Amino acid sequence: MIFLVFSCSSGDGNLSEEGNQKEVQGTIRLSGEETSELGETLKVGNIEVANATLSGTDKSIILLSENITVVDNEFVYSDDQNGFVIVAADFSTGGSPDVDKTVSMTIVRNGEEFRHACTSPYLSFFTDCGEGFAVDFEGKKVTFENTTVINTEDGAILTLDGTVTWE
Repeated sequence: MIFLVFSCSSGDGNLSEEGNQKEVQGTIRLSGEETSELGETLKVGNIEVANATLSGTDKSIILLSENITVVDNEFVYSDDQNGFVIVAADFSTGGSPDVDKTVSMTIVRNGEEFRHACTSPYLSFFTDCGEGFAVDFEGKKVTFENTTVINTEDGAILTLDGTVTWE
């Protein structure tokens, strides 16, 4: 299961459909062969929690760059040439018979899209996310510790490290 969500809209705003703006903090460090193109950090600026309309499941957290917000269940971009959308899902409490956790990520740099994904347990596609990836809904935290994702087009491995919290 993979959620690759990235579409273009125009407009501005930083409230979700319900008007629930959440305070989010965190930077994700990147390592791997694509960092020369993608950079070494992703600063999370916005978040959507349990938005099944956008991610396909209420067991997900959507992490967004500062230039992407959600208005009326649509992504709104102040710059559609650069940014990222990361969907981190945890099905360990139900929701998927085969997958416990998954990451689906799209990073756009200078208009070029880079799509990455992982699943745990490994199911013969993508790559295993690793033991250090966790979504804690009650603690309001997503942890990436040596979390590996694979570029879905060329197979390059990218490693994510960092913690994102929200209020």
